[in-house]
Amino acid sequence: MSIQPIAAPRLYQRIAEEIGRLIDAGTFRPGDRLPAERELARSLAVSRSSLREALGALEMAGRIVIRVGSGAYVAPARAPRAGRPGRAGPAGEISPFDVLRTRRLVEAEAAALAARHATPAQVKAMAGAFERLAADMRAGIVQSAADRAFHLAIAQASGNTALALVIERLWAESAQPLSTRMEELFVTRGRRRDNIGEHRAVLEAIRAGDAAGARGAMRRHLANAERQRLAQLRGGEAQGTGRGRREAAR
Repeated sequence: MSIQPIAAPRLYQRIAEEIGRLIDAGTFRPGDRLPAERELARSLAVSRSSLREALGALEMAGRIVIRVGSGAYVAPARAPRAGRPGRAGPAGEISPFDVLRTRRLVEAEAAALAARHATPAQVKAMAGAFERLAADMRAGIVQSAADRAFHLAIAQASGNTALALVIERLWAESAQPLSTRMEELFVTRGRRRDNIGEHRAVLEAIRAGDAAGARGAMRRHLANAERQRLAQLRGGEAQGTGRGRREAAR
């Protein structure tokens, strides 16, 4: 007989389950707007980043509808789209913010190593991926295959095969449903524009053989990506500001 380990649910899943329980109990009814993010996070005694992940999982499961710049609303009563009963989102999926934070640690070092070891052919491959990425960002494409190609080209140019494998696995996690949905919801036109300049800074530092500059540019890029995602889902706060309305319209 094979005994399987019991997987502890991740924090965002426990938060999603509690909100789902409140919906099932009628505390929040179909069409109701959930409390503002700050208030809901305080009531649940959780961080706002974990709450955002939970809301993304609930939206994927069909329990709520997220309207950027307005808030999260309870969806019309119907069967959840996915997941086990009472479970919002894939049980084995790693937190999108954990993935971003880990990428910031390992990809910054990969960029520094690439600045020291990249061959002219590898730099050319990075430059080609960057040009495709920039074109996709200008065209409004959120999920650009060139983004992954650019980062994996840097990982391969680091000269460390183990590091390259770790980064490839992290990018595979970034393609999971919750990460993809959060990117669709929260990556604005302004963020796509900033992405171009940030990737260019990484490329130029590697091309110049500037290890410290490449490390810093990659770290800033991924920190900015995390910060922007954390800022987008504001619940009620966004609808009360002109800036929030302008961002939501982009």
